[in-house]
Amino acid sequence: MQEILKNIPFFAELGGEDLEAIIGKIQMEYFAADHVIFEKGDPGDIMYILKRGQVQVLRDNTILATLTDGQFFGEMALVSDEPRNATLKTVTDAEVLTLNKDDFKNLLQTNPSIASIVSYEVVKRANAIS
Repeated sequence: MQEILKNIPFFAELGGEDLEAIIGKIQMEYFAADHVIFEKGDPGDIMYILKRGQVQVLRDNTILATLTDGQFFGEMALVSDEPRNATLKTVTDAEVLTLNKDDFKNLLQTNPSIASIVSYEVVKRANAIS
């Protein structure tokens, strides 16, 4: 599980103890094929890590990407109050790891090292966009 988290920019620089704290907050969810996980415009309050399966990223009925095992989506929901900017729909049955925004905020408050690294990554991404 730590290796999966290391592939996510927010968590790539975290040490083992911090990663274990995050892992303790992750839940497993199962979605059947052809299930809409969230729609464009929905509030963002969960980050998803695709453990097994395929999902499509859609905007205005156009497929923007197809994600597979180990890929992640919705990570900006952890640090932003922006609504979802795309729709996510399963192509196959999927096992998905989820991290809730409230749990993540609690981790930031109780683990200064996580807060510091995540803050740095958020600023870096914001600067890359602007």
